[in-house]
Amino acid sequence: MLLPILALLMVSPPAETEHLPSAAGFVTIWRTHALSGSAHAGIERAFLLVHGAGRNAEDYYRWALASAMAAGEIEKTIVIAPHFKSRAGGDPVEAGELEWSGGGWASGELSIAGKTTSYDVIDLVLEILNSSERFPDLKEVVVAGHSAGGQFVQRYAAVNRMEARMRVPVRYVAANPSSYLYLNELRMQLGATCSENGRCTGKFVKYWDAANCTTYNQYRYGMEKRTGYAAGTSEENILELYPRRKVTYIVGALDTRTDDSSLDRSCRAIAQGPNRKERGLIFYNYMKTQFNAVHTLEIAPGCGHSAVCVFAGPAGVKAVFGK
Repeated sequence: MLLPILALLMVSPPAETEHLPSAAGFVTIWRTHALSGSAHAGIERAFLLVHGAGRNAEDYYRWALASAMAAGEIEKTIVIAPHFKSRAGGDPVEAGELEWSGGGWASGELSIAGKTTSYDVIDLVLEILNSSERFPDLKEVVVAGHSAGGQFVQRYAAVNRMEARMRVPVRYVAANPSSYLYLNELRMQLGATCSENGRCTGKFVKYWDAANCTTYNQYRYGMEKRTGYAAGTSEENILELYPRRKVTYIVGALDTRTDDSSLDRSCRAIAQGPNRKERGLIFYNYMKTQFNAVHTLEIAPGCGHSAVCVFAGPAGVKAVFGK
């Protein structure tokens, strides 16, 4: 199914972009339907897909289209892909356009101009989608991301304050992150593994190398010393709300490389497991066993660290569209 859909995308009309205004400037977004202007009757689902560290938002936009086409839901879906630019990373930045230094956009940090965090941008998109006049038939919003975008989504799911104001359900899909936001000081025992069936070969205990990795439980990896948007959400609210939110983790069956240059190999990430697949399986089991979370897990068969394989394949289509 994947190859015919990708071929169709190659001849599809050029996507349109829009400037989404915020308190300190604007963010460029790719989208199938304008967020400003007239109403969009018949749109039942919003699918936001956040890019990875390469910040290739147009690619992610087209991969989200492929997912919607695979599900047969393109006519009823608004696809949105924001572009969190970084001049240091080689992005062209227009006058008045927000940009981020380094990878701070992936954890909800302030833009260089200040006032607006990357998570505020998603809040703003959700606020627009929440309008019953502009999107009268909307039934749900799906916020998804891959790799650094998966980190973005997992942390946003834990700390956002927007979901409580939404008139429709919000679901989150975090695919192949390099690391996760843990809710306490516990980590899986050294050398132990977990499966998608809820079985682990060890227990969750205080990190065995905590004395040598003193920042292992600080944000973005843990709850201590939260910064940016996350600093404005209380620990009590995170602990109460995140386990109850509708979160799906996707791990590529082949995303097991430890020599991948984009894999986070800091001691804080190593505390969560040796590779992305193991980190995802361990974190899913952590949330289920320690917090009785309602979260779900999908294994993407045949996929390594590839957003298009994940989201245009069966695991991503199921996670986003339920098919």
